[in-house]
Amino acid sequence: MSEALAQMLSRSEALNESLSQHLENREFDLSAQGVAVIAVCAVALEHAAGLRMLIHSGCMTSAIALLRLQYESVARAMWLLYVAPDSAMQKITAPLNTKSEQAANNLPSLSKMLDEIRKGVGTRVPARASQMLDAFKDASWRSLNSYVHCGIHALRRQADGYPESLILDVLKSSNALATMAAMTLALLTDESTARTMSRIQSEYPDCLPQLLV
Repeated sequence: MSEALAQMLSRSEALNESLSQHLENREFDLSAQGVAVIAVCAVALEHAAGLRMLIHSGCMTSAIALLRLQYESVARAMWLLYVAPDSAMQKITAPLNTKSEQAANNLPSLSKMLDEIRKGVGTRVPARASQMLDAFKDASWRSLNSYVHCGIHALRRQADGYPESLILDVLKSSNALATMAAMTLALLTDESTARTMSRIQSEYPDCLPQLLV
């Protein structure tokens, strides 16, 4: 592992630890909506941790594929927070059984969620949140699908190797999504927690993409 990649992994761990510490011992909204958002954000942050471990282990293809799952979790968390109907909260927080599994399968697709988030800008949804979700999807979706489905990106990188610049960008993207998940969680606490969360971003400009700095 190069010094640059080792440094980026170290800084990424520090960023994510700062995000977690900032949210410790906070009182969260525990309504049905709050519980749903918290659970989905926890999944997004777990994906971020898994991605870093995979990169550290040299499993680059799996790490990049996991980035798509992390993005989908963040997008769903924002949809639940800003625009989802109460019926969606009930479906996603119901005890797991065959009936609830089928009901949850009828939730909107990712594209539909993004469209509903976009339509909510100006009323319920902050424009920046929608812009960041759209920018990530526009820049990365096609290549991430290729990694998930073992397409040409995954096959050529296995054969030719992974440029260090690509892995550094993957880490930055994952850090950005983790920051978005943490901010979403902060919005379920109090104004001061959400307000000071942005200060953490300013302390780690080296491991975040320009869109988020």
